[in-house]
Amino acid sequence: MPDRGLISLDQAQIAAERFLEERLKGIKKISVDKVRLASIEGILIYDVAGTAMIGAWFIGKKTELPFKIQISATDGTAVGYETQTINS
Repeated sequence: MPDRGLISLDQAQIAAERFLEERLKGIKKISVDKVRLASIEGILIYDVAGTAMIGAWFIGKKTELPFKIQISATDGTAVGYETQTINS
């Protein structure tokens, strides 16, 4: 059970998905593989990792975009992220 004042794992996942949708155009699907509570220098964050699928499915060109986003465990804001592009 989360401590009082912390957002839930589900809320962290939703915040990460919204962050990606605001930053990236043409997202077709977001798959979250991992959400875990962590601490960086005493600050509680959720590490959210997964893959975003971007592109036009009807012409067969799509891009897999693995991502890692750090979400503040207290207010749900993104405090860090990284992505890596893999073309399919």
